[in-house]
Amino acid sequence: MTPEHIAPTRFSDRTAAGEFLAVDLQQYAKDPNALVLGLLRGGVPVAAEVAARLELELDVLAVRRLVMPERTDIAFAALAAHGEHTSLKYIEGVWDSAQLRFEKEILDGVETEARLELEELRARLVSAVVLPVSGRTVILVDEGMASGATMLAAVELMREAGAGRIVVAVPVAPAVACKEVEPLVDEFICAIRPRVFHSVSAFYSRFDSIADYEITALVPRR
Repeated sequence: MTPEHIAPTRFSDRTAAGEFLAVDLQQYAKDPNALVLGLLRGGVPVAAEVAARLELELDVLAVRRLVMPERTDIAFAALAAHGEHTSLKYIEGVWDSAQLRFEKEILDGVETEARLELEELRARLVSAVVLPVSGRTVILVDEGMASGATMLAAVELMREAGAGRIVVAVPVAPAVACKEVEPLVDEFICAIRPRVFHSVSAFYSRFDSIADYEITALVPRR
């Protein structure tokens, strides 16, 4: 990393985060075999900026967290879907705790609801024709990672879909999430790895909700 490319303590917005990540991903610029996938929702504006600056193809990846009943801040698993492929990734430790605390029927209900929500999200925001990933360099981009659950599901999905090389690029993530994801991919880029981490939003000056129309404006349906 050059002196001119030092991560800030926080990003002004998701576009600025994408601009920063694009510098670290410069080796993939104009590579016809590379594809940028933004994780819905917040990862899409970051990914769009990366793709624009590197002149790469852009698509979206639908993800959904499965959260503890009455504890929406704790995910015990995550779903990811792209084309005909769907991946469900359980989080070690948290999943064990969920099984001890809740009946199987309750957890099955959470999974069923998450799958329905994922399909509804795909119907609204994901093109019927997705860009191929088999044999390609896939750059997975999100606005940040907290537990890393959705990114783990996305990585597993790309492996199953036959991606030739998997790169993960995120603006911010705690050390524990980096430790989970980094060994599983070919290249891992994280701009800010804070010692104290409470939320992804704390590392953005502006962290607005992303509306449907903003997603479709960045990645038009095909």
